[in-house]
Amino acid sequence: MTASPTTCDRILDAAERLFADEGFHATSLRQITQAADANLAAVNYHFGSKQALILAVFRRRLDALNKARLTRLDAALTDSDRPDLEEILEAFIVPALAFTHGSEDAGHLFMRILMRAFAERDDQLHRALSAEYAHVMRRFASAIAVALPGVDEQCLRRHLDFIVGALTHTMAENGSSNGQAIANDLVRFAAAGLRSAVSVRNLDGATRTLEIHT
Repeated sequence: MTASPTTCDRILDAAERLFADEGFHATSLRQITQAADANLAAVNYHFGSKQALILAVFRRRLDALNKARLTRLDAALTDSDRPDLEEILEAFIVPALAFTHGSEDAGHLFMRILMRAFAERDDQLHRALSAEYAHVMRRFASAIAVALPGVDEQCLRRHLDFIVGALTHTMAENGSSNGQAIANDLVRFAAAGLRSAVSVRNLDGATRTLEIHT
C-alpha cells in the first residue's frame, strides 16, 4: 500500500503545479493551501515564508538531480589523472535530460517552473539558487580545468554559462523521446566550445547568467 503524501509533500506538489500554471508572483499562499488541503499555519511551520516555499520547490528537484550529477562526476574522475572532457560533460548533461525526457510528469512540470523563474527575472530566487548550488558548478569547473590544462578561468565561466543556457533550453523545448541522442549531440557541442576556450583570449565585459563563486 502506498503511503499517503504528507502535508509538506502536498504543499510542495500544489505549489509546483500552481507556480507552473500561474507564476510565482500571481500565485497566493491561499491558493496553495486550498489546493493542498492544508492551512496557512502548515505553510509557516514547514517553510516560514512564500519565498522559502519557492526555494523548497526547486530544492526538492535540484537536490536529486545534482546528486546524480556528482555521482557520475566522481566516477569520471576516479579512473585517471587526466579526466575525459566528454565524460565530465556527460555527468552534467545526461542526468538533466533523463529527468525531463523520462516518463514522469515531474520533469516536465519542473521545467515549466524553471522557465518561469527565467521569465519573471526573480533576482532573489536566482541569487538563492546560485548560492545553493555553487558547489556543484565549482566541482564541474574544477574538473574541466583539469581535463583542459591552460583554459582561461574567465573564459571557462562564460562557456559554462553557455552550456547551462543550451541545456536549459533543450530540457524545456525538445519533445523528442530520444534523450540519449540529444545528450550526445549536446556533449559534442559543449566539448568543442570548451576546447576552443583553451586558445581564445579572455574578453572583458561579458554578462554572466550563472555566478560560480570561488
